[in-house]
Amino acid sequence: MTTSQKGVIFLDSSVILRYFLGDSTAKDIIEGSSRFAINVIVFSEVSFNLLKLLYIEKYRGYRFYDMKSSLSMLNYDILKGYKIFNSFLDELSNEDRLVFLPITMEVVKEASEIAIKYGLLPNDSLIVATCRHYGIDTIATFDEDFKRIPWLKVIP
Repeated sequence: MTTSQKGVIFLDSSVILRYFLGDSTAKDIIEGSSRFAINVIVFSEVSFNLLKLLYIEKYRGYRFYDMKSSLSMLNYDILKGYKIFNSFLDELSNEDRLVFLPITMEVVKEASEIAIKYGLLPNDSLIVATCRHYGIDTIATFDEDFKRIPWLKVIP
């Protein structure tokens, strides 16, 4: 384990996405006084899903390759998803409530072991391995799969 982030709560993409959708539980978690951590997995999942939600809102449906084509044509109605998320991250960072944790090769190797032991998908195992590597024992998530990890406290 490297630099300990004890007392920090890992913020899963499910909570951030529900926050953007107006979920009151997600709002209570994020707008509390806790300090949070995320990694590149959370950045990727939230960014992709915000783009997808904006695409669905504009076009009343979703097809992956149509969305991808729309992005390549610089459709700013959809691309604004990045700005929305970056503003959110900036706000938490400016309040000194967010740390971005790198995924090292050590984390990747541990993620494989965790995935096999607990039957997790790759992104979830990378999140769990990140938590273990940095000494984080609490995760804010609506994903029930994290409840299978005995040393990880799941909130709400």
